[in-house]
Amino acid sequence: MPLSGRTILVTGASSGIGRGLCSAYVDSGARVFATGRNEAEVLTTIADLPEGSAVSIPADLTTDAGRRRVATAIDHGGGALDVAVHAAGLLGPRDIPLVEYPEPEWRSVFEINVTSVHLLHQLLAPYLEAAVLPVVIGLSSTVGREGRAGWGMYAVSKHALEGWLATLVQEFRGKVFSVNPGGTRTPMRAVAVPDEDPMTLPTAEDIAPIFLRLAHAANPEPTGALFEARDWIGMDPWEGLGTR
Repeated sequence: MPLSGRTILVTGASSGIGRGLCSAYVDSGARVFATGRNEAEVLTTIADLPEGSAVSIPADLTTDAGRRRVATAIDHGGGALDVAVHAAGLLGPRDIPLVEYPEPEWRSVFEINVTSVHLLHQLLAPYLEAAVLPVVIGLSSTVGREGRAGWGMYAVSKHALEGWLATLVQEFRGKVFSVNPGGTRTPMRAVAVPDEDPMTLPTAEDIAPIFLRLAHAANPEPTGALFEARDWIGMDPWEGLGTR
């Protein structure tokens, strides 16, 4: 099992990419902490996984109590965290120009997509530092790397997340990566682009290879690297790592 012995936190585990990554990591031997705001949905995420392979942490990461609940679970689970995958995200209103974008939604999207990531990392840092080869992975977006009208605070927040990750590269002793999943068959994508045929899109499991590779302790990718998950569809994540 390539990821045997690795402990991985996945935020946004209630559905979509976060849910798919939890399954992919467990299938590769990792122990997963799955966190999301909806307790029933997080429990659904881990329901079919082998007993003891995943821990459900229902938590609202926009609150201090929620973030501390995650940190406490990791502390009680051994006190070391090898990988943190920040998959939680909020879309916010679409097709509204910035000049008309409503303030409450502006603040809530930024709070979830950027502020909660930063504040959670501050609590996770001691556990990541306790790991031998810690890794932080942030989920970016195509609109977080290029400007695109109508994507509002979602696009702005993903640009900000890219900046946060780039700064963390300079301060974190482990490795830091940004991964753009691209259009993926998820509930969020269905809301964002309602006229799109979801069957033309890859699933969360399809785009998992790069996430698996980056979580491996022997991954050779340089810290700070930016990846397109679609480029890795169908590829062997373990190629060149000496582990099958």
